Amino acid sequence: MPIKLWILFSVLSGLITRSAIANLRIVTTTEDLRSITEAIGDEFISVSSIAKGTQDPHYVEAKPSFLVAVSRADLVISIGLELESGWLPLLLRGARQPKLLPGEPGCLSVSEAIIPIEIRAQADRSDGDIHPLGNPHFMADPQRVILVAELISKRLSELDPAHAKNFKQNLERFKLKLLNKIAVWKQKMGPFKGIKVIGYHMTFNYLFKFFDFDVVGFLEPKPGISPTAQHILKLIETAKIKKVKIIVIENFFDPKPGVTLAEKTKAKLVMIPAYVGGDDSSKNYFDWMDTVVNNLEMNLK
Repeated sequence: MPIKLWILFSVLSGLITRSAIANLRIVTTTEDLRSITEAIGDEFISVSSIAKGTQDPHYVEAKPSFLVAVSRADLVISIGLELESGWLPLLLRGARQPKLLPGEPGCLSVSEAIIPIEIRAQADRSDGDIHPLGNPHFMADPQRVILVAELISKRLSELDPAHAKNFKQNLERFKLKLLNKIAVWKQKMGPFKGIKVIGYHMTFNYLFKFFDFDVVGFLEPKPGISPTAQHILKLIETAKIKKVKIIVIENFFDPKPGVTLAEKTKAKLVMIPAYVGGDDSSKNYFDWMDTVVNNLEMNLK
């Protein structure tokens, strides 16, 4: 084989091999998971998210396009704790890929990495849309995200052992950056330790706990139940008695109940994105947390 042709063949072979290696296809259920998986997998994976950051991930329509994406995936990464129970099982079964079923290498629930809060020994649907296995919104706790990142790195390494070293290096960079950011976020929120807050849903309970905020109520009378006039009246009294400082609402919910509550009390209304991709400034996990913390700080000063 002429030397030039041999060189061309070698280059093309390398490109083909490299393309195949980089084609570890991953589908995540949320943008938060997509962001972290991208940081760890980097050039060796392709990853897409089903739920957008502007959506409530409890209620996602299992579209045919999602089924196609899942059926082609090597790995599906979910939050777990029943966050996606209304739609993800349909996609996993419909994909007809045994490797993607729960318990198989292609199916990863990152809730396995953490100890959740708000576990209920007995589930009673009369209490609203509860999660008996624990609150699934733990991505709002940066410390727990470290554990999530470690679990994702471990699974990527199992699926692609040839690049386990790369995944480990990327994980360490991610963790170092996150630990540095945690120090900054803690410093910013330090002066507001113990403040009284009212939420909308239980989305930010991990975040409130992380910053030592005191949650005194929610705009939802029960999880998943829209605010009622009677409930708002009770919250007005609670907010006045407890001297609530802020009312935090996820930016995909109707702000009107929060506006009413803020007008009747001295509390400030804060609308923040609930997830990565929830607004134009929240492109990745770090951007999102910066947006959340900066909004809280601005309204608490």
